[in-house]
Amino acid sequence: MNEQLREVIFSGIVAVRDRLLQLDDPLRLESGEPSFDTPAHIKEAMTKAMIDNHTHYAPSTGIKPLKEAILKKITEKNKIEYINGLDKITVTNGGMHALYCAFRTILNQGDEVIIPQPNWTATAWMIELCGGKLIKVKLRPENEYRWDMSEFESHITPKTKAVLINSPHNPTGGVMTRSDLTELLKIAEKHDLYVISDEAYEDVIYDAEHVSLGAAASGFSQAVKDKIITAFTFSKSYAMTGWRLGYLVCSSKEFTDNIKKIILYTINGVSTPTQYGGIAALEGPQDAVGEMCRIYKQRRDILFEGVNKTDFLRCETPPGGAFYLYARITDKWSDSAWDLVNYLIDNYSMGSVPGDIFYDDEKSIRFSYACETSMIEKAIANLQKPAKTVSI
Repeated sequence: MNEQLREVIFSGIVAVRDRLLQLDDPLRLESGEPSFDTPAHIKEAMTKAMIDNHTHYAPSTGIKPLKEAILKKITEKNKIEYINGLDKITVTNGGMHALYCAFRTILNQGDEVIIPQPNWTATAWMIELCGGKLIKVKLRPENEYRWDMSEFESHITPKTKAVLINSPHNPTGGVMTRSDLTELLKIAEKHDLYVISDEAYEDVIYDAEHVSLGAAASGFSQAVKDKIITAFTFSKSYAMTGWRLGYLVCSSKEFTDNIKKIILYTINGVSTPTQYGGIAALEGPQDAVGEMCRIYKQRRDILFEGVNKTDFLRCETPPGGAFYLYARITDKWSDSAWDLVNYLIDNYSMGSVPGDIFYDDEKSIRFSYACETSMIEKAIANLQKPAKTVSI
């Protein structure tokens, strides 16, 4: 067996999910799975593509019509104006595959990658599988889970190769401001770093503005822009998690020439009919995107208010984006975060994820409000009940 894989562990989220799926009517607040179905016009486009026999090999980095739709979208919506050709766009098998390909393309053994703490577990393992070494920099609730840039810069060493950002952020829902991104790019320019921007939750945004990293780069040199790698996915915006469709954009010819090799020797191209569904998502009606976000915001508000009525959980500010609420566990709960997660499963059939999973070194817990609103309401009612290990 591969020696490196011996060190890799399965996500604790999977362990929670496996326990919940053995229960009747579990409350699925552990999962980042949208409760909505893919909009009908997207499914119809994929069906039509199959009927029209678009079922053969496609170019490994994506079909031209989808790349054209992506270029229009990132230029007009994301305001990334320096991507000047379809060859700078790579279609991937979902957002996770996009991130893996990016890290596999730029990292050599021992290169350091700065990531947020807490951070989505899968990304960290991808970095390590690609030979990178994790350097964690804390996101603090008093700063709305955004980096203090001076603290961030203090972690840069001669071995630092890249920085990962994820805004809106999983698991905290924090959103980086334009000022944050500009300051980050100044630091990246000073130290000659790649910046990989995971923008999976770009459309799940509430009381904040989503600014793409590429849009914040307008005043920077082409050398800085060439080291910005942005990963997008259809999964969250269009409730297309099972479609496995994402894409990367980067203006560097060296990067795009090399990532073609990773694509060729991992997937040799995304399912052709799926790509036609992606065209319909980008070019068709966007009403469903806004409606999903409106409902997520309602769920967020219900969960935020209910969590803060408990004695043992606190969330300082409502998350600005994504569909997760990240709460600190107070000293009223005497045991570990994992104990709380198991307590909620055992007593209320209720899912959640401990902060340990996200490399957090403080007692915390993540709830997802991507599930049905009725589950959120039941969960809140359960959280108001006294917990047996709360210290009074």
